[in-house]
Amino acid sequence: MEPFSHSRAPRPAAGGDRGLRRPLGVLLGLLLAVLPTPRAWAASAGQLDYQLKAGYLYNFAKFIEWPPPPMAAGDTFRVGVLVDENAYAIIAETLRGRTIGDHPIEVVLLGLDADVATCRVIFVPKTAPLTPAQFRERLPDAAVLLVGEKDGFAAAGGEIGFVPRGDNLRYQVNLSAAQKVGLKLSAKLASLAEIVRAP
Repeated sequence: MEPFSHSRAPRPAAGGDRGLRRPLGVLLGLLLAVLPTPRAWAASAGQLDYQLKAGYLYNFAKFIEWPPPPMAAGDTFRVGVLVDENAYAIIAETLRGRTIGDHPIEVVLLGLDADVATCRVIFVPKTAPLTPAQFRERLPDAAVLLVGEKDGFAAAGGEIGFVPRGDNLRYQVNLSAAQKVGLKLSAKLASLAEIVRAP
């Protein structure tokens, strides 16, 4: 009887390993091509940040009462974004088709010399070189809600300022600043805010 022998597996043809590595290398290259770069990750985070803030702006507008006269039926509810084109584009797209009551929202990009009194809400990004005090010097009695994202915006005289709290976004409210221009914030809106005092 012949001794038991193990059969050998067939040896791959020359260049077989290289042939296997080539598709893997192509696949890896494709994956790297579609993965976001650090700059893209930052851009995506910035977009989500302004989408979130657009949602806040929308809800602020629903829970604030403006002084008379009331808006005529069908008039646009104008939200201004000061000088920052990137913030404007994201906020405008996020609020597209939204309404406040029967008033369609219109988001407009404002320059520093624009007629801001036509807006009900103005968002002041970090890039905008305008302080609440400078705005009120120009339009001291304008019933315009100023919302900003710079540190200390509400404490500096803005009606509402966004503040990061860990991984969360919160907002501060300056009730006395709102009262000076005739804006009435609902109790619900104020109850969810951090209340700050006027300077």
